[in-house]
Amino acid sequence: MDSLKAESLANELNELACKGCTEGWLEKHDGLSDPIQDINECASLGFITPERQERLVNEVKELNAGN
Repeated sequence: MDSLKAESLANELNELACKGCTEGWLEKHDGLSDPIQDINECASLGFITPERQERLVNEVKELNAGN
């Protein structure tokens, strides 16, 4: 993922305030990439905090387990 795409995605991720928000983000995710990998890449580039990364990854895993 290039830096501009990651920064744009990180802006979206930083607005996700709750599990319901994360669920909405997953529903509109393009499906061309793994959402967890997208989150991890944004974190590795420093666009989201490690705490947000952990919360979002956990929420995505919980939501995917429920499907």
